[in-house]
Amino acid sequence: MVALHKDDVVRRMSEVLKAGGKMLSQTCPVCGNPLFEIKGEMRCVVCDKPVVVIRDQVESGKALLPIVLTSLEGVVVEKIDELTGRLAGTVDLDEIEETARAIDSLLTVLKKSEEIRIATKQTE
Repeated sequence: MVALHKDDVVRRMSEVLKAGGKMLSQTCPVCGNPLFEIKGEMRCVVCDKPVVVIRDQVESGKALLPIVLTSLEGVVVEKIDELTGRLAGTVDLDEIEETARAIDSLLTVLKKSEEIRIATKQTE
């Protein structure tokens, strides 16, 4: 993270307030500046990142789940891309079947990930 000059920090904060953001009493755990509520999301305007406050183990799991799912989905999509290239380059029927099964398994993982996202949004 690039350190901002104090004037730049104040400018960012004032821009957020002018745009309807709300300054909160909590501070950023990284830089110590006040956090803002912007469109229902808690953010640090200095670090330019969302901030999640976790009060207990259950909240920790809920906060981490979308991050873990996004990471998983990224890896799965990369693997599907790799396998697609492998599939395009082979004429061996056994390798085609094996690759197709692997792609099918990865697509199942993506589908389950989406189902988990939907289920967790419905329980919020």
